[in-house]
Amino acid sequence: MLFCIQIIFATLIFIAIPSILYLFGRAFIPRFFRRFAYEVHLWLGVASSLILFIVCLSGTALTFKTEIIQFIERERYYVDVPFGAQPKRLEELVPLVEETEKGKVVRVLIPARVDQNWIFNVKKDSPKGVTKLPARMPAIHAMLGTAYIVNPYTGESLGEQRSKTYMFFMMLTFLHRFLLLDIRTGQIIVGSATLIFLVLVIGGFCLWLPAKLRVLKSWLSGCKIQFGKSWMKFFYDMHNTLGFYALIPVVIMALTGPIISFTWYRSFAAQVIGAKPLGKALEKPVPSKNSGKELTRLSWDDFIKKGDELIARKGITRLVLPQSAEGSVTFQRIGSGWCSIAATDKIQFDQYTGEVLKSDLFNEMPFGEKVASLIFPLHNGEIFGTVSKVIYFITCLIATSLPITGLILWSRKLKSRYTKNKKNKQSKDLPIKTDEKLRATAFALTD
Repeated sequence: MLFCIQIIFATLIFIAIPSILYLFGRAFIPRFFRRFAYEVHLWLGVASSLILFIVCLSGTALTFKTEIIQFIERERYYVDVPFGAQPKRLEELVPLVEETEKGKVVRVLIPARVDQNWIFNVKKDSPKGVTKLPARMPAIHAMLGTAYIVNPYTGESLGEQRSKTYMFFMMLTFLHRFLLLDIRTGQIIVGSATLIFLVLVIGGFCLWLPAKLRVLKSWLSGCKIQFGKSWMKFFYDMHNTLGFYALIPVVIMALTGPIISFTWYRSFAAQVIGAKPLGKALEKPVPSKNSGKELTRLSWDDFIKKGDELIARKGITRLVLPQSAEGSVTFQRIGSGWCSIAATDKIQFDQYTGEVLKSDLFNEMPFGEKVASLIFPLHNGEIFGTVSKVIYFITCLIATSLPITGLILWSRKLKSRYTKNKKNKQSKDLPIKTDEKLRATAFALTD
């Protein structure tokens, strides 16, 4: 609970700073400040509208990626558990999978639910039989070999996880992160558009603040959508009001997105929060202290038992197996559930003695390291389980609509400006024609 309060407080600071600057501007240079904020908001929005629309739309679809895949392919991910049945021991399942798939198991993912199948990552020496990734797909997806869905009660392999549905969402992820371009080029474009989006959101909030700050009615008018009036008023309220309600989640997404794209931004974030984002996810495992000695490796189930004893958190279990005699066993527990924080507890064991080589427990981390370990959940909406996913899904829908409503308002403004200039031109010509008509009438009467 304390960590949740800290997250909310830190987010409010990012909102309070531009608000104070805005109020300062209204007190001294109101017209210039507001006009400047409007022009920046307008032209940056027009320039980045298409990219932001694609990124936000793909992000909306990716919010419930796992749930959609498991719903469409339910027969592959879920199993009817016989009454009183227990999963096979991991020490039995690993050799079965290795024999069936002709490779070495390097990682096992055990879902929190007992009626779900397990995921085994198998690394093969020969490239034959390994599913080819789409062109330009990041190599990180192939680092752990091929993922297979396995029934833990029978040991039966149900085939590769990379089905057509799974690969569709993989390509959607590639579109969201790289726009289906070369990885580095896509990172720069998407990362830059995300930073622009952050400026747009903060500038939009400054423009949302009412001119009459002491009048309650002025504040309430920006919190509701008025129906029954003109279409332009409706689109304005859609853009203005919905953007305000989506402010905090959008700011979080915009702040965490560039961490994945830019090294300099990642370094800056490390200085701000006092920890290196993504650092623990990329660090090398601690080597075993007993490599080279004539010792027998412990059972894989022993490491599961030891991890359960040391970590009270409930959720998804991930066991990373050593790939050599010098390697260690990594036990990870990721929180999952309806409203559970997606924190990760990680313990590295000596594969021969079970000694704890390194322990990274979420509750024992400083605040900065907690935030750094939650960069991905903060960005994709998994931070508080299903509850935050629903909030992020609605937020992403709103974010997708903002470029559309913004362009509609801009086009209407251009049309109004064109019509106004045309009328002004006609009004300038009108007195001249009227004078000529009057002179002609007067001449005729005189004659």
